[in-house]
Amino acid sequence: MVSLYVKHLDTSSNIRKLDKMRFDNVLVPIDTSTLSEAAIELAVHSGGDFKTHLYFVFVADVSKYNEFGSIDANINALKIKTEGKLALENAAKRAEAMGIPYDTILVEGIPWQVISEMSKEKDMIIMGVTGQGGIAAGRVGTTAEKVIENSYCPVLTIKSGSSKFDSILLPIENEHMAAIDIALDSAKNIKGKVTVLAVKGKNDPSALVEKVAARFAAEGINVDTKVAQGNPVDVIVSMSGNYDLVIMGTHKRSMFKKILNGSIAERVMTSAACPVTIVRDID
Repeated sequence: MVSLYVKHLDTSSNIRKLDKMRFDNVLVPIDTSTLSEAAIELAVHSGGDFKTHLYFVFVADVSKYNEFGSIDANINALKIKTEGKLALENAAKRAEAMGIPYDTILVEGIPWQVISEMSKEKDMIIMGVTGQGGIAAGRVGTTAEKVIENSYCPVLTIKSGSSKFDSILLPIENEHMAAIDIALDSAKNIKGKVTVLAVKGKNDPSALVEKVAARFAAEGINVDTKVAQGNPVDVIVSMSGNYDLVIMGTHKRSMFKKILNGSIAERVMTSAACPVTIVRDID
């Protein structure tokens, strides 16, 4: 069943504190793009491992209703909603085939606002990083960028197809990153392997890597470590082809800079050979 409703973003609230990562309710925004298909594929295949309830949402972008001046807005709106209904029906069939509980939601509004608002009640978002917003000069599409900036939960971004989470690459900068807790809980659910990675800077991060790895080992998780040299983006991207998922944190570098905007996280998202989960660190 497709439900139709509209919500508005409340920008007065901060991202909630994640004391323990849950995967009970996962939001999967979809459109008609190839990467949307990849997001659905990943969501339904991982849903069994995480015992997840999926929420497929298609946002009928009201800003596109008058995109073509010669076309009546009502006709354009009907066309977009029809495409959304078909996309949601496709997602529903795939979830049913895998025995994954789901809901489908057809929403009118501005995509990033609706998705960000819905994230208040969800544990994770799985979405393509380009979608219909496009990608230029290594930048994430507008919708994905704004969702990451405003989401109340971690965002798993899809640039290439994957249907499993057997191995996780965890780049770290310190021992207090929220991404570490997400990786820890993810690995517990999938019973997979984690590689803790740090790139050498002015200081040798070997002790840090071993300390973080010890947390995983204490939970019975298969973990190894890697200390590398070079440009962090190049290192992470070159290693990503050997993993099913990269989990990494990102944070605002100053009050004037956005979370992404040319950051390491953004450049990894647009170049990695596997999906990337972006976790906002909380100051």
